[in-house]
Amino acid sequence: MSEKASELGDKVVGAIQNNVTQALGLIYGLGMLTWTAFNQMNSNYWSYFLTEVCGLEPTVMGTVKGITGVGEWFFVIIAAIIIERVWLRHGQYRSWLLIAPPITFVCLLMTFVDPFFLDQGAKTVWMIGFQIVGGFFSSFFMIAATSIVPVISRTEADRTLLSQRKAQGNMLVKVLFAAVSLPAILAINGLVYSVPAGENAQNAGPAGFTVLAIIFGVFMIAMFFVMYKRIDGMDPTQKTCEERAAAKKRGEKVPPIDAGEKANIGEMIKYWITNLPAVIGLFSEIIRFIAQMTIMSMAMYVFAYAFGDVKMTAVMLTACNITGLVATFISEPIARKLGIRITYLAGIGISFVFALACLLIGASGMMTFIVCICGIFFGMNFMNGTMMGMQSNAIAYGEWRDGKTAKAFIMSTFQWCPKIANAVAGVLTGFGLASIGFVSGMEATPELAQGMITIICLIPAVCFGIAFVAFFFGYRLTPKKMEQISADLAEREAEKKLKEAEAQA
Repeated sequence: MSEKASELGDKVVGAIQNNVTQALGLIYGLGMLTWTAFNQMNSNYWSYFLTEVCGLEPTVMGTVKGITGVGEWFFVIIAAIIIERVWLRHGQYRSWLLIAPPITFVCLLMTFVDPFFLDQGAKTVWMIGFQIVGGFFSSFFMIAATSIVPVISRTEADRTLLSQRKAQGNMLVKVLFAAVSLPAILAINGLVYSVPAGENAQNAGPAGFTVLAIIFGVFMIAMFFVMYKRIDGMDPTQKTCEERAAAKKRGEKVPPIDAGEKANIGEMIKYWITNLPAVIGLFSEIIRFIAQMTIMSMAMYVFAYAFGDVKMTAVMLTACNITGLVATFISEPIARKLGIRITYLAGIGISFVFALACLLIGASGMMTFIVCICGIFFGMNFMNGTMMGMQSNAIAYGEWRDGKTAKAFIMSTFQWCPKIANAVAGVLTGFGLASIGFVSGMEATPELAQGMITIICLIPAVCFGIAFVAFFFGYRLTPKKMEQISADLAEREAEKKLKEAEAQA
């Protein structure tokens, strides 16, 4: 590369790194945590809400979660294609941060309303419909928000910063959520849940769940609007989109955007399925979410029926999330020193060990159970703290290898993780409860308690064992490899800038 191109390359890399400041990382993390807070209503309480408040049978609940998970997964793909092909007024990515959150809020709020005037079949359709549509629109703003990361960061260190701030923000809000949400629900409902839980829960009605969903949803809309304002100018398509919108408003004929700037559907799929690190990373994240959602879905059942104190669910979740928050701070320097790959593998290994321990000794006492689950969360948040950096590295690898990529589509595949996991965990827990003879409001027995402990521990243990093997052999993007990729991409960008400058001269 020429001296002039080399100098330009240094400027390009410096500009990209200077964009990823600690302040930007903090704002990004604060923005993303509001969706986490709102979505916690679904992951923590929806299974329980469907059976104990709406009165659906466990197998029906599992079917609802299975169908909605598959439906949401399908619509994530549609959302990604729309984002890649349809560039709205304020930019390909940025526009969706303004449009999608309010629609998501309205739809998902309806899943925490008990349509008591409907029979069980109609209630099932109600829940499936609103959950899928709400999940569809949530895909737009989450794909947009995560697609910004590989755009503004080109080094593993910068991706680690953004990834860790997102994870730390998410864990902080989970700590607060776990501490206040269940007590708030109980206070609003004016009742204390006890064993047997079924009758008491159904008499309580949906009020506490509905009010909390409204509060968290309003905050979500507000904070995504703040994020929309903060990344003004960072979406590389924003200027083009706004100029085109202004021209249309003046009545001018606007030609289609150059097809070369967009990947077609075939290219999107090709870039993804031939990118082994992206596929393995996706698989590992699905595994993590299956384990996490199994624990979250089963927690209230375990404390209500196995340990006889449902209020301890809030204690456990608070402890788990504090442990997870600590894990994100511990994993950050480790990821910077040893790299994302080693840190992620360490997280899988830690979670596997504690899941196995929980399976073996978790039923011996409530505090033993809580400690084991906290250990699983510690490991999962080693993984979570590096997740966005991991997938951004995979996108950089694909761009380095192919010379072109479809960021929104590849980033969208990681939005599949909670959708697919929700379906799998919902089916496993719903039918698992049915297999051990669970009926809402039944008398707690030692056999029932052991069955619930087995469900909540065995599924994660198997998941983490599989994930460790797959990630160890399939994800080979080491820090040294990423340094080479970053340098090569910077060189290409410098040469492109130089050619553009020479053409304008």
